[in-house]
Amino acid sequence: MKRLISWLVVAVVGLALMAFPYYRYEYEPGESPWDNVFMYLGAADPNCEVEGLEYVRRPVRLLPLAGRAQNFTRMAKSFGSKVESSYRITFQEKVIFYSDMEDDFTPEMLEWGRLPAGGKAEVLAGFATSSRDEINVDGRPFKIVGLLKKGISVFANSYLVGEGAAAEELFVPDEEAIQNAYILRLPKEQQGDLETRKQLKGAFPRSQFTGYAPLIRTQPAAFFIYVGGLALLCSGGCLALFTLYCILADRIRNKWLRLPLAEIRRYKHLFITMNLIYFGAVVVFMLVSYAVPELQSCFLVGVSSQITEGSGILGIAGEAYASKNILRAAVTTFAINFPLGSLACITFPSVIVPGAGSLIAGLRASLWGLLLAPTFDALSGMMVPHSVTLLLEGHGYVIAAFFGVLVLVYLFRKAEGPSAGTRYGRALLMNIRGNLLVIIVLAVAAVYEAIEVILVMLWAGR
Repeated sequence: MKRLISWLVVAVVGLALMAFPYYRYEYEPGESPWDNVFMYLGAADPNCEVEGLEYVRRPVRLLPLAGRAQNFTRMAKSFGSKVESSYRITFQEKVIFYSDMEDDFTPEMLEWGRLPAGGKAEVLAGFATSSRDEINVDGRPFKIVGLLKKGISVFANSYLVGEGAAAEELFVPDEEAIQNAYILRLPKEQQGDLETRKQLKGAFPRSQFTGYAPLIRTQPAAFFIYVGGLALLCSGGCLALFTLYCILADRIRNKWLRLPLAEIRRYKHLFITMNLIYFGAVVVFMLVSYAVPELQSCFLVGVSSQITEGSGILGIAGEAYASKNILRAAVTTFAINFPLGSLACITFPSVIVPGAGSLIAGLRASLWGLLLAPTFDALSGMMVPHSVTLLLEGHGYVIAAFFGVLVLVYLFRKAEGPSAGTRYGRALLMNIRGNLLVIIVLAVAAVYEAIEVILVMLWAGR
């Protein structure tokens, strides 16, 4: 029992370590006039007015993609043309014509510098822009005279230019790089309203407009503290669960649960190693995501598109969570994770080709790392509570993969039976029993995830 408590302490320390950089580097208390502001970009006009919604239209010029971001456009296009468009707009820096800049911005909103002077070739830069001194737009130089604070995130990778002949020449209609930016302010209490969302979809259809949410990089120190905390949480959590299984193996009378628990204890080195490899892959590919954020963005835009359109498995899950019904969300999550994620992808392949399911589990761990890395501010806060979901779901898949590998172990271990057929039959029976444990772990994970995600959505006003 002392060992169980010790590993739980390690897991809690890891979770606390993840929470620390969020409040130290990312969380900004208080309200700002630019909170709850977002943007749609497109060449068309809105189809209709949305009741109670304030927005302004600004001409915007999309700048060419940087070299590395350009290299990933083919990958984004493989998810669909709309995904490619969203990916491009996410990474393309923008020049926005803001004629009445002094009405909406004050010196207190600047990290440094001043507002551009009227009639001069000067711009105000967003927090995440690549240039700090000067930009060249269509052969015209513009001096950067100020930098917006991080809290004004809607203009994170944009440059704001005021009135003047030099600026007006940049926004000639009918050029491919020229679009309209519709800047909207939606009260937090309305963001989760289904009727408002329907109105927004009607006013700004995806076929003509692209919703824009800037991706702001997590600071290096915060990112590595996050990942270090996640490594502690997953290793401590997995070892705590392993210790619990060893304790229960001597106390549970029902053989359908006792025998798989006993096999976990019997092959403890294999079980622990598979857990460490699985979550180690998650951590390694999180580091890859941080090094190449464009790769993660391709996946994130693709996933977001599927959820928004309500297509595929993610679309089904998205609708369940949008209902804010915890029971429905939990049942939907479990129905996806166990029959599809565990049985179809791990257990059945392992039965046909002994141990093959562990390779699929490893691929899933890699994708988790690429998708869930706290590379951007928007993911860093979410990953603090969601890391427990990652631990529980991942551990459930590792259990399924472990019993799949036991098929291979049994076939070559003569002590398990007099013939290969007998040993294979025993391995199949053990997989059936092992999946009862998988069901329990994934059911707990589904309930936690449903509660966690819906509470976060309510907190965020979605």
